[in-house]
Amino acid sequence: MAGGYEAPRSLLRRSGLVPTVVGVVLAVVAGVGLYLLVTRGTAAGSGASAEAVADLDPVIELYEALNDSAVDAPDAEKLVDGAIQGMLDQVDDKYARYFPAEAFEDFNDSLDGTFSGVGLMLQEAEGEDAPEGPVIVSVLPETPAAKAGIEEGERIVAVDGEDVSDAPLEHIVAKVKGEPGTTVSLGLAGGDEGRRTLEITRAEFDLPLTTREMLQGDVGYVRLYQFADGAGVQVRLDVRKLVDDGADGIVLDLRNNPGGLLNEAVSVASVFIEDGDIVAVKKRGGERETYGAVDDAFDEVPLVVLVNENSASASEIVAGAVQDVDRGSIVGEATFGKGTVQTIAQLSDGSGAKFTTARYFTPSGDSIEGVGVKPDVKAAVDETEEPVEVEDDPQVDAALDELDQLLEVGG
Repeated sequence: MAGGYEAPRSLLRRSGLVPTVVGVVLAVVAGVGLYLLVTRGTAAGSGASAEAVADLDPVIELYEALNDSAVDAPDAEKLVDGAIQGMLDQVDDKYARYFPAEAFEDFNDSLDGTFSGVGLMLQEAEGEDAPEGPVIVSVLPETPAAKAGIEEGERIVAVDGEDVSDAPLEHIVAKVKGEPGTTVSLGLAGGDEGRRTLEITRAEFDLPLTTREMLQGDVGYVRLYQFADGAGVQVRLDVRKLVDDGADGIVLDLRNNPGGLLNEAVSVASVFIEDGDIVAVKKRGGERETYGAVDDAFDEVPLVVLVNENSASASEIVAGAVQDVDRGSIVGEATFGKGTVQTIAQLSDGSGAKFTTARYFTPSGDSIEGVGVKPDVKAAVDETEEPVEVEDDPQVDAALDELDQLLEVGG
């Protein structure tokens, strides 16, 4: 049992979908409140009804018939994978997805923080007019990708000469990841340099949770890359250090942060919100579970939260809570707009399936699904310009201006 949920003969872990770290981890962007359900044994053994098991008899019968009589012996693993994918295709759920065993193992590894790969965070493009290839939303510092000069906003369209512009994200991840010291060729598009190809040597590295610095004017700046294990603790340590060093206010940068663990979203919000609700999750049947602030907060320190269109899921929980309880100002651009909850069920062969099981709501009861969190102060960026350092970032400048206003109001 974890966080109030209990499943017969299963282990529950509250989490959210983490950003896809290319060559490192398999995940799907912009999930929130993901429940990781690790089943034990067969469907019957995990508490399924006899009727539900009987419903699977035709599937088993066909599986046996194909194995016994098909003129070309089928691949049993592919038959099972296809049956699982077929079920997910029928649930009218755009977030439903199947993870083969190796991919699911990569997903679990992503929550631990140490990887071997190149160090990019990707977001799948959505919509009919979406560009080809997943978009690079973050280049992690001190990683092979950063050292190679890859830019946020570029797209991966080829890997080792293979066109992957229309390939599933799982396929791209499988091709890019690899052992430290080996190389991978990435075909990129959408950047200032146009289409180009880079040869990158993979390396093992720790996925950073945060970076922090003191900006001019005694403003503490914390960038949170993902809501992985320990994110709340790390943000609290960063804020404590900055306040002790004389910070008059805090800028929390959640741009290009596609999410992570639900409990870490609550923990991060609780660094700034002393009391009250952070988020509510509503399951099928109407039952609603509310998560409130935990631990002491730096609730007197003026706060600005930076967001953009790639801030999703757990990032939106934090931004939505800060905005709803009037704890600080939201600056930047409207967020991604992902307000549903997924469950990942780990199956007995080590594979996993993701599907939507609930919706989440901000403290005021609003859903951000398809809408996002609207900033209090809109600040866009010129996508044609070169990436800039924090001190020259126009959105950071807008956040600092807003923080000045908050400091004046606070006296």
